[in-house]
Amino acid sequence: MRRFDSTKLLRTAVVTAILVCMAVVTAAVARADSEGAGTVTASALNMRSQPSTAGDVVTCLPRGTVVAITGSTDGWYQVGYKGQTGYMSKDYVSYALSGTGDFGTGTVTGSCVNVRSGPTTAYEAIGQAGKGESYKVTGVNGAFYQIDYNGRTAYIYSAYMSLGGGTAQSAPAATESASGTGVITGDYVNMRSGPGTGYGILGTYNNGTKMSITGQSGDWYKVSVNGQTGYVYKQYLSQSGVTAEVTETQNTPAVTTAGVNLREGPSTAYTSKGVLAKGTAVTITGKSGQWYRVSWSGTSGYIYQDYISTDTNTASSAAPASTNGEKIVAEAKKYMGVRYVYGGTSPSGFDCSGFVYYVYKQCGYSITRTATAQNSVGVKVARSDLQPGDIIIFYNGGKTAIGHAGIYIGDGKFIHASSGGGKVMISGLSESYYNTRFYSARRVA
Repeated sequence: MRRFDSTKLLRTAVVTAILVCMAVVTAAVARADSEGAGTVTASALNMRSQPSTAGDVVTCLPRGTVVAITGSTDGWYQVGYKGQTGYMSKDYVSYALSGTGDFGTGTVTGSCVNVRSGPTTAYEAIGQAGKGESYKVTGVNGAFYQIDYNGRTAYIYSAYMSLGGGTAQSAPAATESASGTGVITGDYVNMRSGPGTGYGILGTYNNGTKMSITGQSGDWYKVSVNGQTGYVYKQYLSQSGVTAEVTETQNTPAVTTAGVNLREGPSTAYTSKGVLAKGTAVTITGKSGQWYRVSWSGTSGYIYQDYISTDTNTASSAAPASTNGEKIVAEAKKYMGVRYVYGGTSPSGFDCSGFVYYVYKQCGYSITRTATAQNSVGVKVARSDLQPGDIIIFYNGGKTAIGHAGIYIGDGKFIHASSGGGKVMISGLSESYYNTRFYSARRVA
C-alpha cells in the first residue's frame, strides 16, 4: 500500500513538473516577439520616433546592425541602439532570442534589483543595483539585459531597466561659447546629459519648445529649460523667428578679414548660411552687440565684429569664388576610387554626404554632415548657374526625400561617393537617373 502511494505521488510530481515546464515554454513563446535581439535585413533602415512611417527618423542603420528589441506593436518593433530608442518595421528586422551589440546605457528603474550571473532567475544573484544606477548594455537574452558589472558580464531583468534612459558618463563642459534662445523644430526631441547619443535622456520635448542656449560642444547645444540643463542636437534647435535687437546703421561697405561664417543671427548659436572667404565684400546694415548685420549677394546675415573691416582695400586679397571652387574640386579628385562605406567620412571609406563633408573640411570649410542638412548650407543657386565646387543635392530613388549629395566639377559633371558604383567616381548630370532626381544646389565657397 505504501509502495502504491509512493508511485502515485511520484507520477503526480512528474505531471506537475511537465505542466510547469509547458507553462514556462508557453510564456517564453508569448514574449518571443517582444523581447530579444533583432538584425537589420534592409540595406538601410530608419528607426522612427513612433511606430509609423509618419514618425520622425531618429537614425538610419545599415544592414547587419543588431538592435535590442524591447517591445512589439502593430507590425513594429520597439528597439534600442547606442542609447537611442525608437521603432523599426518588423518586415526588415530578423528576430532572435539573444544577441550582442552596442545597445547604449541602461538605467535601473527598480529598487534593490538583483544582478545575476546568467539570463534567468535560476542563476545566482551576484549583487544588487539601486534605482538610478547606469550600466553599459552589451547584449540581450530574452527578458534579460547583459551588462558590464564591475568588469564582469552579468544580467538584469529588462523590466527593471530603462534602455537609453541614463548614462555611465559624466557630462563634459561645453567647449565653445554660444548664447541665445532656440526653438525645438521636431517632435520627441531628446535632451541629454551630455553632448552625444551615448548620454542619458533627461527629457523629451516637442516642436515649439523654447530653450536658453548657454554653450556649445561640437554639434550639440548646451541648453536650459524649466530649471533643467542638458544638451540638444543642433539640427533640432532653431533660432529662426527669434528677434534680435539690432541698431540700424547707414549702409557701409566692408570686407571680411578671414574665412568666416555668415550666420542667421548675432551669435554662434545661430545656423550658418555659408562661409565667406577672406576679403569678401559685404555691406554693413546694422549692429547687435558684437555682431554686424551685413548684406552679401542678396542675403542678409551676421558676422562677428573681429572678422570684418571697413578698410575695403583688404578686398584685393580675396580669392575669386571660382578659384575657391576649383580648389575644392582638386581636393575631391584626390579620392577617386576610394570605396563606398555607409557612414564613412574618411579616405578609408566614404558615403555620399561624408565625402562632401570631408572634402570641404580639408579645404577649410565647416559644413554639416548629412545630405539633408547640407541642403541648408551656403546659398541656393540655380542649376543653370552651377560653378565648380557647388554642392549638388538629389532625391532618393523613390523621389520622396533627399537621398544623395555630390560636388559639381564643371562641364555638366559631378564627383560623388556612389553606393551603386561602390566608390568615389565622376558622373554626368545628364544621366537619366541623376537628371530626373536633381533637387537643388548650394554654394559655400
